[in-house]
This record gives sequence, C-alpha cells and structure tokens, in this order.
Amino acid sequence: MQFSPDIKGSLLPFLAVKKLFEHPKTICYPEVKKEQIDGYRGFHTNLLADCIGCANCQDVCMNEAIDMVTIAKDVNPKNASGCIPRIDYGRCCWCSLCTDVCPPNSLKLENECIWADDKADNFLYFPKDK
Repeated sequence: MQFSPDIKGSLLPFLAVKKLFEHPKTICYPEVKKEQIDGYRGFHTNLLADCIGCANCQDVCMNEAIDMVTIAKDVNPKNASGCIPRIDYGRCCWCSLCTDVCPPNSLKLENECIWADDKADNFLYFPKDK
C-alpha cells in the first residue's frame, strides 16, 4: 500500500480563515432594526371605546389563547358584558382569526412583536388601547 498525502484535505481547515473577512449574514438587532412590512402579525391592540365584549375572539381561537376578563371601569357603554379579551402569548399562534371575527373591528394586530421573558405569567397580555 502506497501512502499519498491528502493536501486538499489538510488545507481545508485553513480556508475557514477567509470567512473572518466576509460581512456577517445577520443583523445586530438592538442597534439595527429591520423595517416591518405591512400586514405583519404582531401584538394585539384593542380599541376599548369600540369593544362590545362579545367574546367572538375567544370562541374562534383554536389554541384557547384568549379569555374574557371583567374590568372594573366602564370604558364603553355598549360593552354589556363588561369584559375585554386577554391574550396568552404562550399559546397564541398569530393566526389573526380573532381580528377577522371582531364585529366592531376593535381588535387588530400591530407590527411590533418582540417579547422575551423568563416568567410564563408575564405572557398574559391585555391588548394595548390605541
């Protein structure tokens, strides 16, 4: 058996050095933010002045991520139940079905969707009032 050195195989690890001089393929998130496109599904917003508390959003949610919670103050005289939706972002899949079935179109999705936390209870979220 004759020995032949594998020159290409022995030089291959040194070719990784050229990667040090290439531009990165990712962005530095906190400093550089990527612009959002229209129609991006982010956090929920709810116009409390328009919300009638019908619970259609809760009924249509396939992941059971929405539950209706009573509020102490009266924000809308048309809200007969006195409830507003609360979204569990640990279960939400951002399918946007809840915004499609909202009769007064008070529930919408905004562009912002960055949230990281180490406590699961912090993902129970009341939609922002626009």
